[in-house]
Amino acid sequence: MISEGSLSRVVNEAGNSRDRQAAEVERLLRLAACEQDRRRAALLEEAILAGVPTARAVASRYHRRGVDSDDLFQVAYVGLVKAANGYRPGPDTDFRSYGIPTIQGEIRRHFRDRAWMVRPPRRIQDLQAAINTAEGELAATLHRWPTFQDLADHLGVTLEQIIEAQRAQGCFQPASLDARLSGAPSLSLATLIPDPNDTYQLVDHVEALRPVVADLPARDRLILRRRFVDHRTQAEIGAEIGVSQMQVSRLLRNIMLVMRAALTG
Repeated sequence: MISEGSLSRVVNEAGNSRDRQAAEVERLLRLAACEQDRRRAALLEEAILAGVPTARAVASRYHRRGVDSDDLFQVAYVGLVKAANGYRPGPDTDFRSYGIPTIQGEIRRHFRDRAWMVRPPRRIQDLQAAINTAEGELAATLHRWPTFQDLADHLGVTLEQIIEAQRAQGCFQPASLDARLSGAPSLSLATLIPDPNDTYQLVDHVEALRPVVADLPARDRLILRRRFVDHRTQAEIGAEIGVSQMQVSRLLRNIMLVMRAALTG
């Protein structure tokens, strides 16, 4: 087990390393500002290479959002190059304060303009970007993950608009209809999508699932209601029942396997 002192030392060393990297980038950019032509270009290149760890750290915040990690890093590098070329050192300036927002902006533009496999209306894209920013800010202020209502109040939009934007999150990387289901490899996602014109099948499914849901533990029924009726996020559900978001995901997966087994048994 790592002791508290060892952990503190590791954190301090990591922070000192980042500070040294930032100081080196700042030094090189200030030297470049006083040079011209090839000497300036060489110093800028050195500064960009020294800033690569910072760009990768910023890109890592956007992992698992539907864009390949290598693509994220490449976009972050583009933002780093733009920041290094656009930075104008002054007595009270700091490259990190200019460079990190520039890199973040480049990544967000990539999500907005290139990452959609199914492109929703622009208003939803813009609202999703605002939600991504607001979630971190509100979590730091509220000391918990914000609810949909918290986000709506903060952004000055309706609760229905927040729910609509959150439902479109999968448009970055939608699941294939031919994808096989974990726990039921003989089934694909397409087999679980009901035909809206086949009301008999819908009634059959409802009646088949009614006793299954009734037999679920109270916590599982609450999770189902919060997720599919109240449209709560997994983080919100976890906060309510006292478990982590990962545990909620695992519980939901197990619940859905039970319900699928009832429909296919």
